[in-house]
Amino acid sequence: MKVLILRPEELLEDTLKKFSEHGFEAYGCPFIKLRYVDFEVPEHDFAIVTSQNAARALKERGVKLKRVIAIGKKTAELIDAEEVLLPSKFDSETLYREFAEMLGGKRVVAFRSNAGSDVIRRLAEIADFREIEVYRIEKLQGEVQKKEIERVKAGFYDAIVFSSGMIARSFLELCNEECLKALEKILIVAIGPPTANVLAEKGVKAEIPEEYTFDGIIRLLKSKKM
Repeated sequence: MKVLILRPEELLEDTLKKFSEHGFEAYGCPFIKLRYVDFEVPEHDFAIVTSQNAARALKERGVKLKRVIAIGKKTAELIDAEEVLLPSKFDSETLYREFAEMLGGKRVVAFRSNAGSDVIRRLAEIADFREIEVYRIEKLQGEVQKKEIERVKAGFYDAIVFSSGMIARSFLELCNEECLKALEKILIVAIGPPTANVLAEKGVKAEIPEEYTFDGIIRLLKSKKM
């Protein structure tokens, strides 16, 4: 199975290796780039870390946190903290639903990108909430990306993995009607509901793994292999 994995450049190598080890013919292309920015760590009772990218930024600065709620197992592994909690599903909606009561009235900071889900911002209604931008996401839509769109239109891939909503938006902005038609014949996988919703806006139906991780995606793809 030929699988196109869409992730930022600095994260692709390890992901491609992982998929190759599981027997997939893995290809990668970055449709976004990450630009890290300076930030301060304010006083807080709880910290929310929404991605591996945010966790890496904290780790590189040597930031040690106290009580953290992390989205994703890999994110949790990167965090230096006294306690790390995880929602049952790795998305902002589940985090809000499961931890809103705990966070009510507390000082809460969320370390994230400039393009994070609005769901986390709802915490401002019940807590002393601050959003800390630790990196910015910028779309990549150059010749490399256009070449991948042409390969998609030619039917080169059996499956495409979209690992974030912003990646899906960047891809879809280059995807014309011919491209959208080609996607109908390809297995489309979104890492979670927010990403799937972005694809659905253009009529692209995506499957979502039971676990919103690359391990979950691999299990889903294996279940589809003939």
